[in-house]
Amino acid sequence: MGGTENASGFSDFLLELYHDASECTPDELRLRVLNNLQRFIPFDSGVWGGGWADGRLVTDLTVLNQSEAILGEWDTVAQEDAFCDLTLNRLGATARFDDVPDYRASLAYNEHWRRFDASHMMATIVGEKTDGYVSFVGLCADDRPGTFSDAERMFKQMLMPHLSQALRMNRELWTGRAAFEHEAIALVDRQGWVLCTQGPFHDFAGQEWSGHIARLPADVMILLNQGKRWRGERLDVRMSRFGSNHFVHMSVHPTLSGLSRREREVAGLFSSGMTNKQVARALGTSPSTVRNQLVRIYEKLGISSKAELARLVGGR
Repeated sequence: MGGTENASGFSDFLLELYHDASECTPDELRLRVLNNLQRFIPFDSGVWGGGWADGRLVTDLTVLNQSEAILGEWDTVAQEDAFCDLTLNRLGATARFDDVPDYRASLAYNEHWRRFDASHMMATIVGEKTDGYVSFVGLCADDRPGTFSDAERMFKQMLMPHLSQALRMNRELWTGRAAFEHEAIALVDRQGWVLCTQGPFHDFAGQEWSGHIARLPADVMILLNQGKRWRGERLDVRMSRFGSNHFVHMSVHPTLSGLSRREREVAGLFSSGMTNKQVARALGTSPSTVRNQLVRIYEKLGISSKAELARLVGGR
């Protein structure tokens, strides 16, 4: 591809990237981008996800032409993976398997990556706004004559900030859309009288306390003024100061509707008393995959214990 044609193709790719960021869901966006990347870099499968650098825990993953087990089962060798060491120590820099001396003689390569036909990989890890959270994009290949070229690495290196920014924009857009549907805000004075509202405040409040609410109940304001959250039959309520008044944030209790079909299956089995291994056996997957799925389930539902999960599953 010539220089002018290459530049034009890259510009078109970026235009499509940011357009998709405003239209697609996060998973759809990542799949479309990985598919489009194959126009520029030959690879067989791709992974785009995120997790916590501390503990090397992958909690969010989209894969192209591959099983999620490629990273769901990676935790068995994660602490011994020198390629991960390299990319974590050089955040923002794109690395290849071949950048690690004797990597193909390592346990991580032979016991894990080769099982998934990943004889070549090119990956970039970047730090995100949330402290300790990182995102990554990895391109894997088996049926190619040699390693990823320097030109391919430079192209991916140039592209990675755009991928990270587009996904961040995409998530913020969807968070805002979800907040408009499932959250409401009211400006109240010190006594809890409602001054103005945004979102379905009166619908939420009317279902929680019956009737039109011009003033928040006294017991709710007492708790909120202590800096605590109030939890009702339907709502979670918190308050933040705004000058001499306060913003009151209302959200409906999380439900299982936000989970994928497989996540609902895992939640149901795990909350019934099964262990990770028993859930994995029932669903034909690995305990590490179930563990990663449970981390995502807890994050989506805003809970931190099996007991809370059981209450949500029992009340669905």
